Amino acid sequence: MLALVTSSATDDKGVTRVTVRAARIGAVTVTWGPESAPFFTLRLSVAAYPVQ
Repeated sequence: MLALVTSSATDDKGVTRVTVRAARIGAVTVTWGPESAPFFTLRLSVAAYPVQ
């Protein structure tokens, strides 16, 4: 698994906030809604970088 949706919430105005946590290097597409007509698609690419 590359990415995990850790939380989501929709406010009274219909705005949805989603938190996605990357677990490793790679690429993933996360889609919300029915497969035939998704509401939203997130394409996430995770790259390694040196920690100083």
